[in-house]
Amino acid sequence: MLQSIITAVQPWADYYADHRVVSTAIIAGHLLAMFVGGGIAVATDRQILRVPANRPDLAQAAAADMESTHRVVITALVLVILSGALLFLSEVETFAVSPVYWAKMSGVVLLLLNGLRMQRAERAVVGGHGVVTPETAAVPFPSTAWGTLTTTARVSVVLWLAILLLGVVLTNV
Repeated sequence: MLQSIITAVQPWADYYADHRVVSTAIIAGHLLAMFVGGGIAVATDRQILRVPANRPDLAQAAAADMESTHRVVITALVLVILSGALLFLSEVETFAVSPVYWAKMSGVVLLLLNGLRMQRAERAVVGGHGVVTPETAAVPFPSTAWGTLTTTARVSVVLWLAILLLGVVLTNV
């Protein structure tokens, strides 16, 4: 089966190998999307992790701010996945059997699942109200959701860094 896939994508692999501008653009797109998406995500995670536990107003403001970064991070992840697929198809025989590649892909899947969990927790913290106001202050602060949000922020930082590290290792094995 692997040989059938290799044969089917060989025209792409040849084109990729013979056109430096194309290969450079795909690698650059992959790295830039990782840099932008991961950078914004880690900066936002850091903001979440810096909120004092006794400040629900700051927690809700940070969660609302996080909500505004999702479009950029998700767009960057889509570009990472598309460019990564093109990179995979350029060297199927190398990547398909690489434990490092599959560890990286596992990290990407975990990052996506963590992101879904993060969005649910974020919505629960924001509660549809945005930042705490006198009208919403009477609503009990969802501390369980805030705990989940801080946990997912920690996991997000670790996963972004692990994926980056595995990508570097992958280029040297």
